[in-house]
Amino acid sequence: MYSVFLTLHSLTRWAVVVLGVIVVVRAFLGIAGKRGWVDADSRFVRFFILSMNIQFVLGLVLYIFLSPAVQRAMTDFGAAMRDGVIRFWLVEHMTMMIIALALVHVGGARVRRAAEAIGKHRNAAIFFTLALVAIFLAIPWPGMGADPRPLFRFSF
Repeated sequence: MYSVFLTLHSLTRWAVVVLGVIVVVRAFLGIAGKRGWVDADSRFVRFFILSMNIQFVLGLVLYIFLSPAVQRAMTDFGAAMRDGVIRFWLVEHMTMMIIALALVHVGGARVRRAAEAIGKHRNAAIFFTLALVAIFLAIPWPGMGADPRPLFRFSF
Protein backbone atom coordinates (compact mmCIF):
# COMPACT_ATOMS: atom_id res chain seq x y z
CA MET A 1 0.00 0.00 0.00
CA TYR A 2 2.85 2.35 0.88
CA SER A 3 4.53 1.91 -2.52
CA VAL A 4 1.24 2.56 -4.36
CA PHE A 5 0.62 5.84 -2.53
CA LEU A 6 4.27 6.87 -2.82
CA THR A 7 4.21 6.24 -6.59
CA LEU A 8 0.94 8.17 -7.00
CA HIS A 9 2.31 11.03 -4.90
CA SER A 10 5.49 11.08 -6.95
CA LEU A 11 3.66 11.08 -10.29
CA THR A 12 1.01 13.60 -9.24
CA ARG A 13 3.79 16.07 -8.47
CA TRP A 14 4.27 16.44 -12.22
CA ALA A 15 0.64 17.41 -12.74
CA VAL A 16 1.05 20.03 -10.01
CA VAL A 17 4.30 21.39 -11.46
CA VAL A 18 3.13 21.43 -15.09
CA LEU A 19 -0.26 22.96 -14.31
CA GLY A 20 1.32 25.49 -11.95
CA VAL A 21 3.80 26.60 -14.59
CA ILE A 22 1.04 26.86 -17.20
CA VAL A 23 -1.14 28.96 -14.86
CA VAL A 24 1.74 31.30 -13.98
CA VAL A 25 2.87 31.72 -17.60
CA ARG A 26 -0.70 32.44 -18.71
CA ALA A 27 -1.08 34.98 -15.89
CA PHE A 28 2.10 36.86 -16.81
CA LEU A 29 1.22 36.75 -20.51
CA GLY A 30 -2.24 38.06 -19.66
CA ILE A 31 -0.71 40.96 -17.75
CA ALA A 32 1.87 41.73 -20.42
CA GLY A 33 -0.60 41.47 -23.29
CA LYS A 34 -3.47 43.13 -21.42
CA ARG A 35 -5.47 40.07 -22.42
CA GLY A 36 -8.93 39.31 -21.11
CA TRP A 37 -9.56 36.45 -18.73
CA VAL A 38 -10.81 33.51 -20.81
CA ASP A 39 -12.41 30.16 -19.97
CA ALA A 40 -9.09 28.39 -20.51
CA ASP A 41 -7.53 30.51 -17.76
CA SER A 42 -10.28 29.46 -15.35
CA ARG A 43 -9.96 25.80 -16.34
CA PHE A 44 -6.20 25.75 -15.78
CA VAL A 45 -6.64 27.42 -12.39
CA ARG A 46 -9.28 24.83 -11.39
CA PHE A 47 -7.09 21.93 -12.55
CA PHE A 48 -4.09 23.36 -10.71
CA ILE A 49 -6.09 23.66 -7.49
CA LEU A 50 -7.52 20.16 -7.97
CA SER A 51 -4.09 18.65 -8.57
CA MET A 52 -2.77 20.38 -5.43
CA ASN A 53 -5.68 19.00 -3.39
CA ILE A 54 -5.13 15.47 -4.68
CA GLN A 55 -1.40 15.74 -4.06
CA PHE A 56 -1.97 17.02 -0.54
CA VAL A 57 -4.39 14.21 0.34
CA LEU A 58 -1.96 11.60 -1.00
CA GLY A 59 0.81 13.23 1.03
CA LEU A 60 -1.31 13.27 4.19
CA VAL A 61 -2.12 9.57 3.83
CA LEU A 62 1.57 8.85 3.46
CA TYR A 63 2.54 11.11 6.34
CA ILE A 64 -0.11 10.02 8.85
CA PHE A 65 -0.64 6.35 8.05
CA LEU A 66 1.91 4.76 5.76
CA SER A 67 5.41 6.25 5.93
CA PRO A 68 7.75 4.01 7.90
CA ALA A 69 10.25 6.89 8.15
CA VAL A 70 7.69 9.19 9.77
CA GLN A 71 6.52 6.43 12.11
CA ARG A 72 10.13 5.77 13.20
CA ALA A 73 10.83 9.48 13.61
CA MET A 74 7.79 9.95 15.84
CA THR A 75 9.20 7.45 18.33
CA ASP A 76 12.09 9.83 19.09
CA PHE A 77 11.14 13.27 17.78
CA GLY A 78 14.16 15.00 19.34
CA ALA A 79 16.62 12.72 17.55
CA ALA A 80 14.65 13.12 14.33
CA MET A 81 15.00 16.91 14.52
CA ARG A 82 18.78 16.58 14.75
CA ASP A 83 18.91 14.60 11.48
CA GLY A 84 18.57 16.97 8.51
CA VAL A 85 17.10 14.37 6.15
CA ILE A 86 14.47 13.17 8.60
CA ARG A 87 13.66 16.76 9.64
CA PHE A 88 13.13 17.64 5.97
CA TRP A 89 10.49 14.91 5.59
CA LEU A 90 8.95 15.31 9.03
CA VAL A 91 8.65 19.11 9.17
CA GLU A 92 10.05 21.12 6.25
CA HIS A 93 8.42 19.29 3.33
CA MET A 94 5.00 19.26 5.00
CA THR A 95 5.23 22.89 6.17
CA MET A 96 6.19 24.20 2.72
CA MET A 97 3.43 22.21 1.06
CA ILE A 98 0.83 23.49 3.52
CA ILE A 99 2.00 27.02 2.73
CA ALA A 100 1.81 26.27 -1.00
CA LEU A 101 -1.69 24.80 -0.65
CA ALA A 102 -2.85 27.86 1.29
CA LEU A 103 -1.39 30.18 -1.36
CA VAL A 104 -3.11 28.21 -4.12
CA HIS A 105 -6.49 28.38 -2.39
CA VAL A 106 -6.18 32.05 -1.46
CA GLY A 107 -5.02 32.80 -5.01
CA GLY A 108 -7.94 30.87 -6.48
CA ALA A 109 -10.40 32.79 -4.31
CA ARG A 110 -8.78 36.13 -5.18
CA VAL A 111 -8.89 35.26 -8.89
CA ARG A 112 -12.59 34.35 -8.69
CA ARG A 113 -13.45 37.55 -6.80
CA ALA A 114 -11.50 39.96 -9.00
CA ALA A 115 -13.86 42.00 -11.14
CA GLU A 116 -11.51 42.80 -14.01
CA ALA A 117 -9.29 40.57 -16.11
CA ILE A 118 -6.09 42.41 -15.14
CA GLY A 119 -6.92 41.80 -11.47
CA LYS A 120 -7.48 38.11 -12.13
CA HIS A 121 -4.17 37.82 -13.98
CA ARG A 122 -2.34 39.81 -11.30
CA ASN A 123 -3.73 37.68 -8.46
CA ALA A 124 -2.92 34.50 -10.35
CA ALA A 125 0.62 35.71 -11.07
CA ILE A 126 1.32 36.69 -7.46
CA PHE A 127 -0.25 33.82 -5.52
CA PHE A 128 0.53 30.98 -7.90
CA THR A 129 4.14 32.11 -8.39
CA LEU A 130 4.62 32.17 -4.61
CA ALA A 131 2.98 28.74 -4.38
CA LEU A 132 5.30 27.37 -7.07
CA VAL A 133 8.34 28.74 -5.25
CA ALA A 134 7.23 26.93 -2.08
CA ILE A 135 6.55 23.76 -4.08
CA PHE A 136 9.93 23.85 -5.82
CA LEU A 137 11.69 24.38 -2.48
CA ALA A 138 9.86 21.45 -0.90
CA ILE A 139 10.40 18.89 -3.67
CA PRO A 140 13.39 16.62 -3.01
CA TRP A 141 15.18 17.17 -6.31
CA PRO A 142 18.04 14.91 -7.44
CA GLY A 143 21.37 16.23 -6.20
CA MET A 144 19.84 17.89 -3.18
CA GLY A 145 21.01 16.89 0.27
CA ALA A 146 17.61 15.99 1.73
CA ASP A 147 17.30 12.38 0.57
CA PRO A 148 16.58 13.07 -3.12
CA ARG A 149 13.95 10.94 -4.75
CA PRO A 150 13.80 9.77 -8.35
CA LEU A 151 12.08 12.15 -10.76
CA PHE A 152 9.72 9.36 -11.84
CA ARG A 153 8.87 6.56 -9.43
CA PHE A 154 7.14 3.41 -10.61
CA SER A 155 7.10 0.97 -7.71
CA PHE A 156 3.75 -0.75 -8.19
